Amino acid sequence: MPFVYALTLTEETPQPSYTLLQQLVSVGTLVGTGQVLALLSDGTTEFHLHAPLQGLVVEWFAQSGEPIDPEAALARIVAEAPEQFVPSATPVKAY
Repeated sequence: MPFVYALTLTEETPQPSYTLLQQLVSVGTLVGTGQVLALLSDGTTEFHLHAPLQGLVVEWFAQSGEPIDPEAALARIVAEAPEQFVPSATPVKAY
């Protein structure tokens, strides 16, 4: 049975301010666990945002150039799996 999950950022202390530089996958794309979904920036460093679970990207809530609200979802993904806990995504420094 498919379930929908909202892609959110992991809470950090202090919480960095990120801007969405680029969506690397479009709506309708099937993504794999660990696949890079987006490129973020904190103003000095770029970060990759990875998919925490395989699924179909059905909606983006943020557009390129927009600041990321750390308490809001970035995207909605539908997973073909039994409903389960999906961890928040932690931005990883891009090299």
